[in-house]
Amino acid sequence: MAKTSATIAKLVDEIARQKPGEIISTYLDEINIYTISELNERATMLAKGLLYINVQKGTPVALVISGTTSCLTFVVALAKIGALLVPLSRDYPLRVISDILKNQKVHTMGFLSDTFINVFKKLVPDLTQNERGYLDTPEYPDLKNIVTFGSLKNRGMFTTRELMLQGTHIDDLEIEALFDNVTESDVFMKKISWDKNKKYKFSPLTNGQVVKANPTLNSLQDFLQKSV
Repeated sequence: MAKTSATIAKLVDEIARQKPGEIISTYLDEINIYTISELNERATMLAKGLLYINVQKGTPVALVISGTTSCLTFVVALAKIGALLVPLSRDYPLRVISDILKNQKVHTMGFLSDTFINVFKKLVPDLTQNERGYLDTPEYPDLKNIVTFGSLKNRGMFTTRELMLQGTHIDDLEIEALFDNVTESDVFMKKISWDKNKKYKFSPLTNGQVVKANPTLNSLQDFLQKSV
């Protein structure tokens, strides 16, 4: 399949080259304010960290969407790898989040620790007994990693900062090879929708569909908020 520039990661790269000093911030962040170039560099570092914990192209990663630059950085990191984004909201009923983790065979889950940690501890109450990166939870056999961003540090979980450090063990050529292998027609995320009976379904969205509808980082952030 021919390579294309119509992917999330290549869109961000292009914006970073054209407007490297432009500030990107979100409505929940007053501290973590980066230039687009800085955000792109951090996303690359995080992508390498995610590779270190075996997140590959097509790996289902559930992310509780929050209006922060840290969340946007996480999304761009997933896009660089070509991982499959499964967006969640902290307002979903616990049974729905649990069902999604199981049925979508989620391998890694990320969230803002400050707002979601208490919910997560209800899902996996015995997390502190597990070794990071090798979770052994019978209810979620595919779930191996928990990654948090925010001010709270919790046992049994990686922080995005720790993953960025772990990513130094990954050769640049490995991330570049994955980056070049992501195409316009690859599914980037599964957008959730609800019927009148409050039952949900997922619709796959490719890189090309998202890029064409959201040609800037701000519109991408808005789109993610609306996807949950």
